[in-house]
Amino acid sequence: MHYIIGTRGSKLAIAQAEYVREKLQDAWPEDEFTIQTISTKGDRILDKPLQEIGGKGIFVQEIEQALLAGKIHIAVHSMKDMPVVPEPGLMFAPCMEREDSRDALILRTAASFEELPEGAVIGTGSIRRKAQLLRMRPDLKIVGIRGNVDTRIRKLFSEKLDGIVLAAAGLHRLGQGDKITQYLSYEQMLPSPAQGVLGLEICEGSEEIKRLLLPLWDEESDRTAKAEREFLRLCGGDCHLPTAAVCERIKGGYRLRAMTGNADGSSLSFADVQGEWAEELAEIAIRQIFLTRQLQPQMTAQLSLQKDRKKGMVYLVGAGPGDPSLITVRGMQVLKQADCVIYDRLVSTDLLSCTSVECECICVGKSNRSHIMEQDKIQKLLIHKAGQHSCVVRLKGGDPFVFGRGGEEALALKDAGIPCCIVPGVTSAAAAPACAGIPVTHRGVAGGFRVVTAHGRENSLASIDFDSMAKGKETCIFLMGLSHLNEIVSGLLRAGMPGETKAAVVSMASTREQRICEGTLLNLAARAGRENLKSPAVIVVGDVVGLRKYLPVWEGETSFSQSTERKCRILLPVTDSGENALEQMLDQRGFYVEGVPVGEIVYENHIYTREEVIRPDWLVFTSRHGVRGFIKQLMASGLDLRDLSGVQIACVGEKTSDVLRESGLRADFIPSVANAATLFSELSADLSAGSLVWYIKGTETAHTEAEVDSLSKNIYWESKTVYANREVSGEKICAENYDTAVFTCASAASRLIKRISLIPDTWQKNGVYSIGPSCTDRLRELGFKKIWQADKPGYENLCKQICRDFNKP
Repeated sequence: MHYIIGTRGSKLAIAQAEYVREKLQDAWPEDEFTIQTISTKGDRILDKPLQEIGGKGIFVQEIEQALLAGKIHIAVHSMKDMPVVPEPGLMFAPCMEREDSRDALILRTAASFEELPEGAVIGTGSIRRKAQLLRMRPDLKIVGIRGNVDTRIRKLFSEKLDGIVLAAAGLHRLGQGDKITQYLSYEQMLPSPAQGVLGLEICEGSEEIKRLLLPLWDEESDRTAKAEREFLRLCGGDCHLPTAAVCERIKGGYRLRAMTGNADGSSLSFADVQGEWAEELAEIAIRQIFLTRQLQPQMTAQLSLQKDRKKGMVYLVGAGPGDPSLITVRGMQVLKQADCVIYDRLVSTDLLSCTSVECECICVGKSNRSHIMEQDKIQKLLIHKAGQHSCVVRLKGGDPFVFGRGGEEALALKDAGIPCCIVPGVTSAAAAPACAGIPVTHRGVAGGFRVVTAHGRENSLASIDFDSMAKGKETCIFLMGLSHLNEIVSGLLRAGMPGETKAAVVSMASTREQRICEGTLLNLAARAGRENLKSPAVIVVGDVVGLRKYLPVWEGETSFSQSTERKCRILLPVTDSGENALEQMLDQRGFYVEGVPVGEIVYENHIYTREEVIRPDWLVFTSRHGVRGFIKQLMASGLDLRDLSGVQIACVGEKTSDVLRESGLRADFIPSVANAATLFSELSADLSAGSLVWYIKGTETAHTEAEVDSLSKNIYWESKTVYANREVSGEKICAENYDTAVFTCASAASRLIKRISLIPDTWQKNGVYSIGPSCTDRLRELGFKKIWQADKPGYENLCKQICRDFNKP
């Protein structure tokens, strides 16, 4: 598909649109994205202040008309220039990652703001900046100045101004950050609401475009920008009043610093507030200002609307036992209508893909032994979100009223005066046994069943009436009891239940990880211990367990084996989505693979000049991330592939070369063996004396500049860092649950070792798998004894090695 991005014609606007285009092209390489420039009233009238010619909307009217007419699909703006409410039929997509939000000084002669002479002349067209400058230095003379960034910088010298104030974000995006004399701190000058944020405007109801933009969303930037723009809305939402706001993440919540004043900026009021939720800080800030001065009439009116805000409906929805297809029809209907979903760890994330693009999804991460958010905070969160959204879904595994604390949440909502509706779910108490081929009741075998939780306070065993269970004829079902299996079995035996009573543990019911351990009360705990079963698990005790040999096990949309043969379980530490291809290869060949994030790729920001990029004779890439990071920097610098016409390119192997081809470039040199050492050695031998080579790398690349330089004393090497492989923290991993592990880079090995208590004996016996020599060397350093290395680098070769060892086709 071909999509058109609309923007203003200034250099900055085009640079911003190109940045968005590049992000979209990376996310959707099969589609085509082009830029169309549109002239606006604000671009044409440069001799009057904004407040005299129409305020913020003068920069967007023509672009919005093109959007509504279907001439463009996405409009890119500076969010600080946007009206609070878009035109009818239009909406803002969630925000991308924010640039620097500070204001910056460019001074003609002085070295700092403090060194400006008395009566110095500063150029700015902003009431907000003027008011705050005069608050710091009443002696300054402020003159109006408009035009694009280059025009304003020219006027600094042609009109002999002492300085000008511009947004740091714009200078960075244009590659002119080196012209900044001084950044103004938030204590000196508060920025415009959402300064540094790109506003992506689209037509309402365009689901296709919403999904295109979803990979660009940065949750933290979106949350803080919305808080700042909410403050702007409460202040009247235009540039006729000096308004400023900046929201930052702090320990335990958020901090919002804000300012507003009268039309000429002669009277300013400030607020500095903190709270757990960014969204509610704007109203608190306005109320703080209200206590110190008489608000503008429109602010008071907005506050009245806030007081009368309607409370939304909260639905407590049961997600079922695990497989997403087992949610009820009503549960799915409510989920699709949700504005906000608050879900537990055990809920299948596939269900979240059924929500709308705008839906806010919050994981509160409850599991047996750990909580991202405690129960009282979850209840406060439900109440808080009900004040923001009309439809809030609390999505819980199984049924919300079966050991799900749904009753507590419903009572908390009732006390807060918030309407609540219960949508029952399929409880794992009955579903897990059914998925294992065990009916909880059967005529002549069990006339009923009893369900209890084994989870007590502080992870102890709950108080269970084992005596009545042992004497009864009903099937006994224990939820949340895997860690207490020995105590449960002992309790039943002490109470007189026969040792030969059939019993089973069903782990991860209805998912592709489902595993069943069957035995009797006498041997179940030992058997389950050898199987290293995972929670959630349901324990079933009673004669009905014996029926499973005659009955089918679960055969739903999730693909796990019905046979009792257990799949080989592989742990795969991953850095980015690239390893998904390896996971899919192994999964298709019958392995169970669990990818555990241990790192993320973050691309560095750097601006080049054309003179810089034509200097090297060669560019050397040793990873696909290096290629992508360098191309991003090239495009952000306002350059393109034509500027590399005189430069030759070397790649470490075919995979990196493929990514290079996706960018429109071809490798001039690929070594005989796909590893960095061979690349440097063979390329060095072919280079002419005096050649300049740029080594495009990440921050943690194994080969240092000194090592590379030592390969040839007649060749000049310069390292260019374009990305960082940052470690991702996470909870401890039970390595004993896996038969082996597969490593695709040395950093993944170093990071995984921090997340496991010790290297399991199983791994030392079976061996672990390495993609290449540097990864193998690191594994040996970390204490791994048996390491299987792929014959050649590449996921396909690594997958073949694993299949050979496990006799897979």
